Amino acid sequence: MPSRPDRSTTMPAILRLQDLITRWLYVLGGVALCGIVISYLIEVVMRYMFNAPTLWSPSAVAYLLCVSSMLAMPELARTRGHIAITMLEERMPAATSARHRRRTAALTAAICLCAAWMIGTEMMRQAQSGTTTAFGVRIPKVWLSGLIFYGFVNTALYYLRATLLPGTLPQPDYAPQEV
Repeated sequence: MPSRPDRSTTMPAILRLQDLITRWLYVLGGVALCGIVISYLIEVVMRYMFNAPTLWSPSAVAYLLCVSSMLAMPELARTRGHIAITMLEERMPAATSARHRRRTAALTAAICLCAAWMIGTEMMRQAQSGTTTAFGVRIPKVWLSGLIFYGFVNTALYYLRATLLPGTLPQPDYAPQEV
């Protein structure tokens, strides 16, 4: 099997930087997931052992869920780690399958950019009005909207890369599995 060129030396620096930032924020999303578990554990102990439920735990879990999912979403797009139903694609000839993947990626990028545009518009409104969340621990909604905006914009950029520069993304090393 011919070896593929090392992507780290052939990719433009801006794409390597995008990948580096995405991977680090993905790790931070994993830390946020750990924060959810710890918050739940503290809540359960305080509620059922000391009969003193916390006021902050439900808020922390909701905020951390947003952080975790929005920081993980671009990495899943980068590595094709999302769930995909590939039955049709696997039965296509290689060239047709590649075209299908690029078209699907282009459509997904367009949808993500539309979502980012709507979120960005709302984020500007929230920043101007100073709207806060309605949980026990209130924070400016613009903080969460900013994370959601990042998640959709960076995910759209990865789908655009899959459309226009598919060789700059890691290729899955797995073989399709029958279910």
